[in-house]
Amino acid sequence: MSVASFGGVHAAQELAPVLPDLSGTWAVLQVSAQIGAVPILGERPRNGTSLALSVVAQGGTRLHGTESACSTTLDLGTSLVTMEIPAAFIASLPATQWDAELSWTGVAWRFERPWVTTVNGAVLADPLNDPLPTSPDDPRVVDQDGDGKPGLTVRITIIGFISGEVYVVQRDRSRLVGTVVSADAIDGLLEWTSEQSVLGASSSAFLGGTAARLDPVPEHSFFRARRVAAATTCTDLVAAAALIFGR
Repeated sequence: MSVASFGGVHAAQELAPVLPDLSGTWAVLQVSAQIGAVPILGERPRNGTSLALSVVAQGGTRLHGTESACSTTLDLGTSLVTMEIPAAFIASLPATQWDAELSWTGVAWRFERPWVTTVNGAVLADPLNDPLPTSPDDPRVVDQDGDGKPGLTVRITIIGFISGEVYVVQRDRSRLVGTVVSADAIDGLLEWTSEQSVLGASSSAFLGGTAARLDPVPEHSFFRARRVAAATTCTDLVAAAALIFGR
């Protein structure tokens, strides 16, 4: 009697897992838990939440994505100060190319997207290592959002009626590691770093903010990815985000 016929499957033999097909269009939510300075109020916890659409191609366990930003919102942990990322800021962000790998852990498929670096508001010869510009006169600075101001423009409102702008250059790095929950869902943790250089402001009152640093609790920064229809637009995603991500 063969081993295979005795009890159906050898005790030491595991069934090969079915590789999920993740090709298609995905809505991606990223929440970065931060600690950063708020003008006038000083340091406090805050969260950044971004929505994006990724078009994913798959070859075996390798994935390649083209990701387009749809929105970014900031919760500064206080109702006294709000920080708005204008639509022109988001529209100016180039699509991000990324690669990822699937691996079987014995109980689930692991999704890992290695570090991706983006620089906005400046063009650097070495995006990973060159220091960010600190002056609007630096020739590497570009008016990326096309509003006539150096770098990218962020709007700040204090106590509901004092408004102004801050002009920044940013370098962001992120890594995603998670689990394929189903063929339509991936959940995991977001690792990230952020640098920001303030080039100027409409008033000195708005120069008190600094780039955020990572919340020390890793689980506070996370991502969720959900498969959506290929025709989904950023407008669709922003309107239906609570339904798509269940939050």
